[in-house]
Amino acid sequence: MSETQVAEAPKNSVRSTLVSLGCDIVLPVAGYYALRALGVSEVWSLILSGLPPSARVVFSLVRHRKLDGPATFVLLVLVLNLGTAAISGDARTLLIRSGWVSLPLASWMLGSLFLGRRPMTFQAAVALLPGRAGQLESLYDEKPGFRRVWRRLAVIWGVAILAGCVANIVMAYTLPVDSVPALDTLLQVGSFVLLQIATQILLHREGTMRTLWSRGRVR
Repeated sequence: MSETQVAEAPKNSVRSTLVSLGCDIVLPVAGYYALRALGVSEVWSLILSGLPPSARVVFSLVRHRKLDGPATFVLLVLVLNLGTAAISGDARTLLIRSGWVSLPLASWMLGSLFLGRRPMTFQAAVALLPGRAGQLESLYDEKPGFRRVWRRLAVIWGVAILAGCVANIVMAYTLPVDSVPALDTLLQVGSFVLLQIATQILLHREGTMRTLWSRGRVR
């Protein structure tokens, strides 16, 4: 990878992250409350507010011609939402849609500690940094401390996502329906920020990633 490509990678990553945040968080919440203000029912407001993330996944599928794990989860949630609405018409059941994603994601995260060659957290890092995949793989094979930090992060993320799933279900069945979309989004965003901080702290203490970025390679 050239120096120009390395410099462009963070920009592309930031752009992709902003698009994802807009489609997956901002538009669904804003859309839900806009629809409710227009008098749309709770059930249909929840269903329609889930369309922006699904549209992003479909666009990505058409553009890149492949369906990854996260994209599969989003489409699965849309199908479950439509199926649930058709069968029960229960808004509270629709409110736990993030739990339908979080539970298998947490299981996948924790299960990767035992069933895969690499923990899911490390696989995500390699996917985000394809130009340094070879270096990361070598570091994982050669440095015990590097392996430990990624396994520890998998536990932290897995447990936190599982706790968020439980919180989502509790809120969905105990709070007023119209208050849950905003509170659940705040919970997700707050959890993600805290997990990112914890991740950066652990990686900083271990030191390898900092050296990798500052010098271009680990000496």
